[in-house]
Amino acid sequence: MIGKGKIVLGQRWRPLSALILALTFLLAPALTVHADTLASATTGVRAVRWLLTQQKDDGGFPGLKGQSDPSTTSDVVLALASFGIDPASVTRNQKSPLDFLAAQATNYANTVGGAAKLALAVIASGQSPRSFGGLDLIRQITQAYDPKTGLYSSQLFADAYALLALAAAKVEIPQQAVQGLIAHQGADGSWAWDGSTDAGAGDSNTTAIVLQALRAAGVAANDPVIVKGLGYLHTVQQPDGSFGYQPGQDGDANSTALAIQATLAAGQHPESNDWHNASAALLRFANADGAFRWRNDSPDDNLLATVQALPALAAVPFPFMLQSASVVARQDEIQDSLDCDFFAETHHNLCGAFRTTWQQAGGLPNLGYPLTRPYYDAQRGAVVQWFERARLEWHPDMQGQPMILLGRLGAEWAATHAHGPAFQQTPQSTNPACRYFPETHHNVCNGFRAYWEQFGGLAVFGYPLSEEYTENGVVVQVFERARFEWHPGAWPTRYDVLLTRLGAEQLGVS
Repeated sequence: MIGKGKIVLGQRWRPLSALILALTFLLAPALTVHADTLASATTGVRAVRWLLTQQKDDGGFPGLKGQSDPSTTSDVVLALASFGIDPASVTRNQKSPLDFLAAQATNYANTVGGAAKLALAVIASGQSPRSFGGLDLIRQITQAYDPKTGLYSSQLFADAYALLALAAAKVEIPQQAVQGLIAHQGADGSWAWDGSTDAGAGDSNTTAIVLQALRAAGVAANDPVIVKGLGYLHTVQQPDGSFGYQPGQDGDANSTALAIQATLAAGQHPESNDWHNASAALLRFANADGAFRWRNDSPDDNLLATVQALPALAAVPFPFMLQSASVVARQDEIQDSLDCDFFAETHHNLCGAFRTTWQQAGGLPNLGYPLTRPYYDAQRGAVVQWFERARLEWHPDMQGQPMILLGRLGAEWAATHAHGPAFQQTPQSTNPACRYFPETHHNVCNGFRAYWEQFGGLAVFGYPLSEEYTENGVVVQVFERARFEWHPGAWPTRYDVLLTRLGAEQLGVS
C-alpha cells in the first residue's frame, strides 16, 4: 500500500484553525486486483525521486558497470520526459543528462540503435535531433537504410527505434521500411531481436517495441499484423497480469512496462480485464524506496527496470514529446474498479485519496466532474487531477507525509484578471450580514457568506481575494480556490450560488 497521508484543504494563510481541519486517511488500498490511476501516478513520483539519487557527477546515469552509460542515460531522459520533467533541469555538479549525452554523442551514435535511441530521447526533451552533440542524428539514421532489406539495422530492436525516431522527427518513413519490419514477424506473431523468424525465437520486448514503431509509422491498430503481435503478448502474460520475456517465463517489470506501452499504442487499455490489469501488475514490482525490481526472485533495486517502468506508469507509448502529460491525462478512461467512481459524463475515474477529498470538499457542486486522470505536474511538483471547478494536488513528503491540497485556482485566476476597486484592500463593513477577514482585508456578505460557511468555508474555498462586484451582469466574488457567482432563484436553494468552472477554463475545456 502507498501509505498514510494527510488531507490539508488549503495551502496559504493556514492558521491553527485551518490546520485542525487536516484529516488523516489511507492514501490507497492494497494493490491486489486493480490499480487506480492515482496509485500509478504516485508510484511514478516515488520512482522519479529514487531515480534522481542515482545521477553521477557527469550528469549521466550508470549502466551495468556502474559508470555513466549513454544507453541508460537515454532511457532516463525518456523516463523523465514521460512525466513532464525537463531533463535539462535535472543536474548534478551543474551537469544534466543531456550534457552527458551531448559529450558522448559521437561515440554512442556510431550505430543505428545508438543514434535512434539518442534521437528519440533528444526529441522527447524538446531539443533538435538535427544538431545535437555536433551531429545530425536523423541523417545518420537515414544513411543506414538498406533498400534491399527495407531495414535500418538487422537488429530489429534497433530498427524499430529508427522508425520511432523518424516518426518523432516527422520524417517520412519509406513504405519498404515498414514492410521490411513486418516481414520479420514470426508465425506466432512475435519479433526476435536478431530478426529470426524461427519458432520460439521471438520475445516480448522486441515485439512490444516493434508494435509501437509500426503504429508510429502509420500501421492501423486493427491491421492483422498488429492484432497478431498483440496476440503473442497475450501468450507471455502471467495470471497475475505481468509479462515474461518469452512464454513460460516469470513476469518481469521491464517486459511488463514495454507490453503496456504496446497496448497503449494499439489503442487498448492495459488496465482492462482483457489484459488482466497489467497496470496493477507493474505497480507490484515497486520496492518500498520507490525503485522497481526486475523480477520477484531478484528483489534488489534495478535502475533499468525503474526507467522503463516510468513511461508505462505515465501511460505514454513511444514516441512522445515533453509536456505531453496533461494532454495524455485528458484521454478517455474505461471504468475502473476498487475504490473508484466512474463519471460517464467525462469518461474519467475518481479514485483513492482524491475520491475521499472530493467527497469531503463538497463533491459535484463545489468541485465538478473530473476532467483528467491523475498525473504528475512537474511545474507544481505534485500529482494533480483537474476538475471543472478545482484541482486536487498530491504533494509527496510535505511535513513528513504526503498531503492532498486544493489548488488555488481563484488566486491563479485573479493574478491575470484582477482589476478595479473590488480587489483593493477594504475596511470592515458595518453590515451585520458581513464577515470580515483581516488576513486579506475583504468582506464576505449575505448569500455568498451563507454559501461559504455552509458548504466548505476556509478549507474548501479559502480567504476572499475581492469584494463582490458585477461582471457581465452577474455578481461575483473571488476566493483563493474558487470564484462565486450569484444566480438568484436557481433550484435548489444552494444553487443561488454557482462556482465558476475555473478548472475547465485553465484546461481550455468547454
